[in-house]
Amino acid sequence: MIAAMSRFELTALSSERAQLLRALQRTQLVELTFSDEEAPAPAQDAELSARLARVERCIGFLTAQADAAPDKKAIKGELSGEILLGFDEFFAVEEREEALLRTVSDAETCAERLAQNRAERNKLTSQKNQVLPYLAVPEPFSAFADTRTTQCFFGLLDEGALPALEAYAAQSSLVAFTAYDGGKQRPVAVFCHDSAAEETADKLSELAFARCTLPLSCTAAEEIARLEEETERLEREEGTLAKEALSWLSSLKDLKIYADYLSSELEKAEGFSRFFRTEKTFTAGGYVPAEAQERVRAALSEVTDAFLLTFSEPTEEDTPPTLMKNKGPARVAEFVTNMYSAPDYREFDPNGFVFFFFMIFFGLIMADIGYGILLFAGGLVLTKLRKVNDGMKKLTCILAYGGLFTIAFGALFGSLFGFSLYHFLPDPTSGSRTDVLTILLGCLALGLFQITVGYLLSAVNSIRRGNVLDAVCDALTWVLFCIGLFFAVFNFLTEYFGIPVAAGVKAFFSAMTLPGVVMLGVGLAGAALTAGRKEKLLGKFTKGFGAVYGIINLLSDVLSYARLFGLMLSGMIIAQQFNAIGLDLISAGAVGYVFGPVVMLIGHAFNLAMGVLGAYIHDCRLQYIEFFSKFYTGEGALFTPLGSRRQYVYFTEAA
Repeated sequence: MIAAMSRFELTALSSERAQLLRALQRTQLVELTFSDEEAPAPAQDAELSARLARVERCIGFLTAQADAAPDKKAIKGELSGEILLGFDEFFAVEEREEALLRTVSDAETCAERLAQNRAERNKLTSQKNQVLPYLAVPEPFSAFADTRTTQCFFGLLDEGALPALEAYAAQSSLVAFTAYDGGKQRPVAVFCHDSAAEETADKLSELAFARCTLPLSCTAAEEIARLEEETERLEREEGTLAKEALSWLSSLKDLKIYADYLSSELEKAEGFSRFFRTEKTFTAGGYVPAEAQERVRAALSEVTDAFLLTFSEPTEEDTPPTLMKNKGPARVAEFVTNMYSAPDYREFDPNGFVFFFFMIFFGLIMADIGYGILLFAGGLVLTKLRKVNDGMKKLTCILAYGGLFTIAFGALFGSLFGFSLYHFLPDPTSGSRTDVLTILLGCLALGLFQITVGYLLSAVNSIRRGNVLDAVCDALTWVLFCIGLFFAVFNFLTEYFGIPVAAGVKAFFSAMTLPGVVMLGVGLAGAALTAGRKEKLLGKFTKGFGAVYGIINLLSDVLSYARLFGLMLSGMIIAQQFNAIGLDLISAGAVGYVFGPVVMLIGHAFNLAMGVLGAYIHDCRLQYIEFFSKFYTGEGALFTPLGSRRQYVYFTEAA
C-alpha cells in the first residue's frame, strides 16, 4: 500500500533553524523539496564538506590498514559492522568531535608518512633493478672512466651481439673489451683509443648497446647491499606506522558515526541555503505522510511555538514521493519491485501480487524438498543475523520464503535432493511425453493467468485516475480475451496432446468452449474497435490494426513462461545425475563410500547455487517484462526523509 502524502510549508525564525530541522530529522517523516534553482553554497557548506571528506579518507585509511593486518582476530572486536543507534546517541557524537578530529589529523600524518615511505621503497626497488644486471662486475662503477688518451664504454649488451663485438675488436688494434657474466643482457666494458672513439660508438649503437649512467663509486654488490639495508629500514618503519594506525581502530566506529553526523548536518545546511529566506525567517516545504501531520507538528512544538505550519493536498502538477507501508510478505517483495523501479505515487502498489507470483515461480523452478529446507533454514538464519531492515535483509527474507514455496512444490513433485519419493504431480523427468506436456502447458496457463492479472491491475490504475473508459477499452477487453482464450483452447490442447483429464473437468470445458470463443472474439473486437478512439482518420485504423497485431505479442509473452518448465527440468535432471554418479561410486567399493557422498554433496551444492541464481534472474524477468509491461508505470521517487544521507548508521527508533 502506498501511503497518502501531504504537502507542508513551515515558516519559522532563522535563529531556531538548527533545532527545528533536527526535530524534523528525528521524526524520519519529513522530506524537503526545493526549487530547481541552485543557490550558491555558503562557506559553512564548504567547511562541512571538507571536514566530511577528511573523515571519510580517515575511515578508508584505517579500514585498509585493518584489511592488511596480519592478525585479523586481534582486531576483530575493533571493526564495527552494522551500527544501530538511537537519535540521542547519534547526536552525542558532537561531544567527541574535538577528539575525533585529532585522530583524523594524526591518521592523515601517518597516511602521509606511509605514502612517502612506500614511494621511497618503490624508488629503491627501481634503483636495485638498475644495478642488478651488473652484480657480476667486481670493479667499482667509477673504475670505468676515460683517461687522457682513451675512452671507456661501460654498459649492457645483448648476449647475442657479443660475437659481433668480438669480431669488431679483433679487426682493430685500438679496441678491446671485457664481458662479464650475466643474464640475457651482459655487462661489457669497451676500451678504445680516442681516435677510434667515434667509430666504436657507432658500432655499439648498431649493436643496441645501453651505456651505464649510474653515478656510483662502489661495486654493484655493495650498492645492492646498501639498497637492501635501506629497504629493510623502511619496511621496519612502515611496520611501526601500521601498528600506530591499528591503535586508532578503537575510534573507527565513532568516526563512522561522526561521518554520518557531518553528512546529515551538510544535508540540512545545503537545504537551508535553498530555502526561501528573509532577514530573520525562513520557509521550508516538502512532504509528510498524511497520517503523520500531528506528529510532525508535535515535534516542532517541543522546540518552539514560534512557527507556522500548514498542510495541503498535493495537486495534479505535484510529484509526491512514494512511501510504501506494506507488512509481511508484501514488504519483502519491495526489494524485487524497487530493483525495476519504485511505484509511482498515484498508481496501484503491486507488491502483494509480485510476492505471490514471484514465490510461485521460484518454488516451481526449484521444486525440491531438500533444497527448500536448506533455503528456508539459510534464509532464516541470515535474516536473524541481519539486524538492519535494509535491502540485504529483504533479500534474505526472499530466500526464506522461497524455501517454503520450494518445499511445497517439492512435496507436490515428490522430490528430495533429486530422489523421486512419489508422484502426486506428473514427473517431468520420467521421459513420458504426456507428463512433460502436462507440466509445460501448466506453466503456460500460469503465465496466462499472471498476464490476465496484469491487465486487471491496469484497469485498476485507470479507474484510480478516473479513466473508466480507458479501463474498459484498454484493459478489460484483454482480460476478456485472455479468459476466453483459456476456455476456448483447453479441451483442444488436452485432446491434441493426449493429456488425461477427469470426465467432469472435460465436460465443464466442453460447455465453456463456445462461451470462451465468444469472449475471445468480443474482447478482441472491443480492443480493435476502441484502440483508435483518441486518434483521427487513419490513426483509428492503424491503432485498431495494432491492437489485433498485439495478439502476437501476448502469445509470445505466454510462451516466455516455458522457461519455468525448462529451469525446473534442468535442475531435476542435474540433481539426478549427481545422485547416479555418487551411487555408482558407493557401489564400487570401500573408496566409493568416501568419494560417492563427496561427489553428491558438491554436485547438489553447485546445483542449488546455480538453481537459485537462475530462478531469481528469470523470475525477475517474468515480473519485469511479461507482468509489469501490462500495467506498471513505475519511475516513482522513494520517500527519503530528512537525515537519510547516511552510510553507516541505522536508527533503532521507528518513525
